[in-house]
Amino acid sequence: MTLFAAANIYWHLPVLLVRWDRILWEAAGWAVRIGGFLVAVGGGLFVVSSYPDLWPYFAAVGAVGTVVYYYVLYRLRRREAAAAAK
Repeated sequence: MTLFAAANIYWHLPVLLVRWDRILWEAAGWAVRIGGFLVAVGGGLFVVSSYPDLWPYFAAVGAVGTVVYYYVLYRLRRREAAAAAK
């Protein structure tokens, strides 16, 4: 019974082989997102430790940049949804 239970993981192998390119693209996308996050956190920590008096200004610029980014992203997705509905 234990040998049969251990062999169950191989039932998914044909599906993985068929979608291998999609799996690699998704893994690469996650690597870019995680790497970007780590660079952003490292850069933020560097700024806070190097410029202790100026960090509120950098934080304000980052907050405004984040709001602008999500506003533009919202507008683009709304436009795409309207185009898809037509």
